[in-house]
Formats: sequence, C-alpha cells, structure tokens
Amino acid sequence: MIKEETLIERAVSGDEAALEAVMLSHHTRLAQEVDRKTPTTLRGVIAADDVLQEAYVIVFREIRRFQWRGAGSFYAWVATIAERRLFDAIKAERAAKRGGGRARVQPADADEHAILGWLEVLSVYERTPSRSVAGREAIAALNEAIAALNPAQREAMRLRYVEGLPVSVAAERMQRSEGAVCQLCQRALKNLRAALGSSTRFSW
Repeated sequence: MIKEETLIERAVSGDEAALEAVMLSHHTRLAQEVDRKTPTTLRGVIAADDVLQEAYVIVFREIRRFQWRGAGSFYAWVATIAERRLFDAIKAERAAKRGGGRARVQPADADEHAILGWLEVLSVYERTPSRSVAGREAIAALNEAIAALNPAQREAMRLRYVEGLPVSVAAERMQRSEGAVCQLCQRALKNLRAALGSSTRFSW
C-alpha cells in the first residue's frame, strides 16, 4: 500500500488520482466528524456528505498550497475546511428559518454555483420544456457537456443534481461508496466548468 505522505506529495504535484485516493481513505471518518458536530435539530436538513462535497471543492482547488507536517496533518487540514463549510451551512439554515425559508449548503466556488444552477434548470426543463430559444440552446449545450463526461461521472451528476437524490441513495443506485459518489460529482463539476466556461450561452 502506498504511504499517505507519498500520495500527498503526488497530489500536491497535480496528481488528481492520488488526491482522490487519500480523500476516499478519510471520507468515512470525516463524515462521522461532520455529523457529530451538526446540531441534532439540523441533522435532518444538513447532510454530512453535502457538506463534504463542498469542502472537497476547496481541497481540490487549494491542494497545491498544502504543506505536509507529519501524520494526521492532511486529515486535520481537510477537517478544518469541512468544519468551516458546516458552520456556513448552519448559519444559512438558521437564517433561512428566521426568514421562513430553507437554506442549502452554498457552493464554495462561483463557477460551480452557476453550474449547479443550470443543472437545476435542466431538472425543471426535463419536466416542463422551455419555449425560449436561448433557454433551449443553453440546455442543449449543457446536455452535450454532460454527455461528454465518462459514464460514472454522468450517472452521479444526474442522480445527484438532476434527479435530486441524496448521496446515500445515489451511492446505492450506483453500487459505490458515498465517498466515491462525492468524488465523481466533484470531478464531473470540474469537467463541466472547463467545458462550459467559454460558452457564450452561459453567464458565470
């Protein structure tokens, strides 16, 4: 088995497979930690896997800045990021309750936020097709980008963001771990961002 330090060195150098491997090894423990820190009154509305998926966006973006400081340092770094995302989700949920609404964990990346918005549009469009030419063109471009994903990424994206299934249900459907589904979604979002970033049909 490859040592974690070696995987981290590869990840910092840009090896995404190495980063995915080490993150998957910590996913269950991280999920338990987030769940433990989630107020009991909010455990029905804030899912640990949703919080972690947002944290993973930051990890993928910031990994090159990570400095190995011995065993446990990577876990501590990711756990700190996840804790911050959890606190953001708690604040948003409580603010939404005061305002009579319900909050979602907000994406940590502006481009990802835009993509998730378009995926929500796609979900609605599949039920009630838009009559707008611009809307149809944007949906067509999004579908084309989704079709270019590898099959596992494509299925994970559709289950999570188009069908709106929880990570646990998507994982069961795909016969994969919840951590693996989060990783697939993260890689898919990155690929969609790259594919759609230059399109004039989308406003980021």
